[in-house]
Amino acid sequence: MEDMARTAVALALCAGIASTQAHAEFKKVEDLSAAVMPAFVDIYTRGVAKAEPDSGMPAGKTTLIQDEVGSGFIVDPNGLIVTNRHVVDGAYSIFVTLASGEHVPAKLVGKALTFDIALLKVDMGRPLPSAKLGDSTKLRIGQNVVAVGNPLGFSSSVSAGVISAFHRQAGLSAYDDLIQTDAAINQGNSGGPLYNMDGEVIGVNQAIYTRNKGGSIGIGFSIPINDVKFLVDNVLKFGKPNFGWLGVTGQTLTPQMGRAAGVPVDKGVIVSALTANGPAARAKLEVGDILVKLGDRPIEGTSSLNRAVAHSMGQTLPMQLYRHGAKMALPVAIGEWPREIWESRMDAPPKLNDYADFGVAFVDTPEGPLVKSIVERSVAWSAGLREGDVVKRVGTDNVKTMAEMGGVIDDLFNRKGKTSALLLVSGSGGDRWVDVAISE
Repeated sequence: MEDMARTAVALALCAGIASTQAHAEFKKVEDLSAAVMPAFVDIYTRGVAKAEPDSGMPAGKTTLIQDEVGSGFIVDPNGLIVTNRHVVDGAYSIFVTLASGEHVPAKLVGKALTFDIALLKVDMGRPLPSAKLGDSTKLRIGQNVVAVGNPLGFSSSVSAGVISAFHRQAGLSAYDDLIQTDAAINQGNSGGPLYNMDGEVIGVNQAIYTRNKGGSIGIGFSIPINDVKFLVDNVLKFGKPNFGWLGVTGQTLTPQMGRAAGVPVDKGVIVSALTANGPAARAKLEVGDILVKLGDRPIEGTSSLNRAVAHSMGQTLPMQLYRHGAKMALPVAIGEWPREIWESRMDAPPKLNDYADFGVAFVDTPEGPLVKSIVERSVAWSAGLREGDVVKRVGTDNVKTMAEMGGVIDDLFNRKGKTSALLLVSGSGGDRWVDVAISE
């Protein structure tokens, strides 16, 4: 659903066993929120982003330094944090704010290139509160849930709702099997936890369905926590995810396809291509086979096949299928994903060449350099610069022209190795200092 993903799905921008609601530990959202908040973190990233045509960026520029917000939660007392991959994509600086109010740098442990999950790490020198992880197979439609996040930078925000549906696909990955909820999720909620009323994380909030780039309309999507636990366990054991690989291309079987193929099933995957010498080819699978079960895992479509294979690396399992209308089973030795699926390096900080890199355009005036335009969420915007501000000083140096200001800033960043510049500006509210930083 690529077209729908482009026009209607906005990235929300995100181990115990779940009890039934009848025996929920928390009866009130306020009690649950107080109990789970210590394991939640607000995430702040800085990276080089491509400018959109209507971003307001000066003509001729294709990139700018931009700030983004997201959410996460601690899953290990040593400071391991779960969030979405898209929260940290393109970032060269990541900071988190803990429930204690401490604002600290975070290291990228890694991000999955085929799955929208990333792991961060903070080193505090002390054990940190960690979230309880539930069992997403125990959930029911209509069950009460609570989302915690950093929507639009409004840190540690809580919203409540219910589970609306299961098994949703939003075109965000080949493994989509998303939980739908009407708990309000907006940009910045990505990577944050979705809790059941036992205070267990049962999903990672990832995206919303919206129109015209708007906000929440009550249709949000979360990655089931069991899929996330599989990835986290892999990384803790092996240093990276070990995903299985089958080497097939297929389509989700429709009831019409099933009838046309003369098989007594209306769910599965019909094979359309095989990778030469891949696990499926070696197992003698054929184009046109209808795959319905791998081991004890039913195959209801391409995403469930992908998840079943991902969980089965190194195992030889029976693949139940239909061929020419006849049911049969073939043993399949699941291989290892043949390409890199884990990235642990962050982007390097950029070299600054122009004010536009900060998302701001100046013009000389008799009073001094004046902010003519500014890009929302750019470094300059996040620092507090606004259209109409006049720069009077950079650090201890008075500046009267753009050339003078540029010389001082260039000396700070490119010769003295500084990462920020303290500017005294005059605006509608009077004189004030702003800290324009290359890193968060």
